[in-house]
Amino acid sequence: MNIQFLRVLAIALCLASASKAAALTVAEVAKDLACPCQCPLILQDCNMSCGLTWKNEIGELINKGMSKQEIMDYFIDSYGDNARLTTVQKIEGKIYQYTRSFDTLDWALLWSGLATWALILFIGIYLGVRRYVSPAAKASSTEAPH
Repeated sequence: MNIQFLRVLAIALCLASASKAAALTVAEVAKDLACPCQCPLILQDCNMSCGLTWKNEIGELINKGMSKQEIMDYFIDSYGDNARLTTVQKIEGKIYQYTRSFDTLDWALLWSGLATWALILFIGIYLGVRRYVSPAAKASSTEAPH
C-alpha cells in the first residue's frame, strides 16, 4: 500500500509540474505585440509606463484563463492595429531590443558573412599579388641563366 501511495504521489507531481511548464507567460504574449508608445521596441522589451501597463493587463487576462490568441484579439479589438506587431512596423522601426542575444540564425549569418568577406579579401589579394609579382618573376627568371 505504501508503494502504491508513492506511485500516485509521483504521478500527481508529474502532472502538476507539466501544467506549470505549459503555462502562458506575459513574455510569450508581449513578444507579438507592438508597444503603444512611440519607442522603437516591441512590448516585451519596453519598460516605459505605457508598456508596463499593458504587461500588467496581459498578466490579469492570463490569470482569468484567457489563451494567447484571445489576449491578442482583445488587444487588437481594444487598441486597433497599432497593437499588432506587423512587418511594416518592423520596417518602420518597431524592433527587438538591440541588446537581446543572437539566436542561431543570427550567429550563422554573422559568421557566414565574415567568412565570405575574408574569402573575397583573400582571393583579391592573391590575384593582385599574382598579377604584379608574376611579370617580375618571369623577367628575373629569363635573365638569370646568363
